Amino acid sequence: MTDEVGRTRAGRVSKAHGSARRELVNVDKIPSQAKGKNVVVVGSAQAQEEEPQDEYEEQMEVEIEPGLEEQQQEDEDDLSDFFDFGDEEEEEEQEEQQPVEAQAEPQPQPPQQKQRKKNTRTTQGRNPPRAGEAKVTSYPGGPMDLLLLPGFGKHVAASLWRKECKTRYLRCMNNGKKINDFTLPKSNLHWFWDVVKPSGLRPLLKTNYNNLDWGLLTAFTERWDSETGTFHLPIGEVTITLDDVSCLLHILITGKMLNHLGTSYTTEEGEDMCREYLNFPRTKCRAEFKKMKGAHIGFPMLEKIYAANLRKALKAQEDEESEEVVQNYRDCTIRAFLLYLIGGTIFTNKSMQYVDVIFLTYLQDLRLVNPWNWGASGLAYMYHYLDKATQPRCGNHGGYNCMFQAWIYEHFKRFGGGWVSEKYNHRDRICAKYLPLKGYKYPDEHRTTLDRMEVDEVTFRPYEDHRHTRPFEDICWYSGWIIHPDESAKAGLNRFTIAEAFADYLVDNYVTEEMRGPRAQNGFETVPGYIAWFYRVSHAKLWPPIEGNPARPANLEVMIEEDNAADKQDVFKICRTVIEEVNGKLDVKRKRDSGEGGKKRKKKKK
Repeated sequence: MTDEVGRTRAGRVSKAHGSARRELVNVDKIPSQAKGKNVVVVGSAQAQEEEPQDEYEEQMEVEIEPGLEEQQQEDEDDLSDFFDFGDEEEEEEQEEQQPVEAQAEPQPQPPQQKQRKKNTRTTQGRNPPRAGEAKVTSYPGGPMDLLLLPGFGKHVAASLWRKECKTRYLRCMNNGKKINDFTLPKSNLHWFWDVVKPSGLRPLLKTNYNNLDWGLLTAFTERWDSETGTFHLPIGEVTITLDDVSCLLHILITGKMLNHLGTSYTTEEGEDMCREYLNFPRTKCRAEFKKMKGAHIGFPMLEKIYAANLRKALKAQEDEESEEVVQNYRDCTIRAFLLYLIGGTIFTNKSMQYVDVIFLTYLQDLRLVNPWNWGASGLAYMYHYLDKATQPRCGNHGGYNCMFQAWIYEHFKRFGGGWVSEKYNHRDRICAKYLPLKGYKYPDEHRTTLDRMEVDEVTFRPYEDHRHTRPFEDICWYSGWIIHPDESAKAGLNRFTIAEAFADYLVDNYVTEEMRGPRAQNGFETVPGYIAWFYRVSHAKLWPPIEGNPARPANLEVMIEEDNAADKQDVFKICRTVIEEVNGKLDVKRKRDSGEGGKKRKKKKK
């Protein structure tokens, strides 16, 4: 008996892949003294361990166990559908004419051919190695120098230029309606509001929108680059800063950063936290985790937990139960509310359905909620989702998109801002100013608007009239990466240790007065040559040129190519000179008409 796998199958020639045939080893007829031994396939891991290296090329004697031959035939019949036998009707007709016994006879084994050693010189000369792909150094319509953006090829902007994502838009997650419709306790419930207000998170109740403009947010997100942490526009780079967060939301931008890197809670640990800090029964918690597929609590269930604890707290107070029991119900009520609030605003995830239980870590002691840096952590959370949204296949965008849209309204007046609330006053957070309507989900029009943007359409300092409420803080001079809450200092560390470490880190990344240089008097002022450099290393425009028009090289669209370097003209200086000359002439004329500084004109005789 011979092993004919890879050569014949059911009496027909097999066209299986050549790699399967190369792995087989020709074997002779099985000797009678080899009966009872196990089958070992040459080339397997077991065979390599058992065989010496020098006996590898010798033929190996194998024996088929009793009953294994029939099983092998059944396996071959079952696997026959995986092979392509081709059209071999003539061979099948010949096989049908032959007697059954003749078909069962083994076919003679072809002689084994000796492998010849390849001549590397002739082989390489005849088949030279394939040339590797050329290294990409520039992109049409994008950076001509990849020094700044080496990973631009995977950015959605590159796909847009190739017209591959023309109908793409992002579903921008927004829990604003849930927060606006949340049933709050009365203002005279002091034990509740006296804790929520000092936490620094109460302003988030008034910064939410029922509607978002998906097309507008998508257009801006397509211009974000994770390698620089900025939006790339025709006028240069802009980004959302800590000062923006402070003025838009009125929440803290100082303190210790949230961190739960490496703190992965098991289901049992999550159940313990919910039982202890939310008064959530373990059985119901287990069912909720199973429904949410993880240590998460859905917004409807979290609202029920809040309402149940509030009722129990009020009832326990009426029944004059022990102070410890009443305080426990109160604390669980406040924790459920704050968890709902941050999960629906600054920590909105892409599912928009639940809140991670991990955030309970920072609400354990309600007296220490304020020291956490909620503003910077929420901004880092937004950066994280902006990075994800630059991938062409991304369909959802998380983070606090209400703050994102308000930031666009404040810096780019051309996009309107929707309806302005009549109840807004300058002491309120700026996010509460707008009442936007639902926008068109496709970003085509906004892409064109951004491509045609000019410097005078941007408001670089929109909060000058708001400084009496939110002064500019020194932390905003920080220069560096704002780390995601999963990648910063651990929550379990001593607060003084964290403060000391953060202070040292801030010193290393703080922009001193000597480093800041002179203050720009106008928003469009830049370092000489910046615009030319920016157009060379960035993707200032996303829409390709109209078919039939010549290509649009970026270096020709530089705003007055480096402003002629040394020959740069100061427009305001020229205007001031003209104004001074005009005023001087007007003064001379005024003095002449009034008779000052010269002889009076003689009246003309009639």
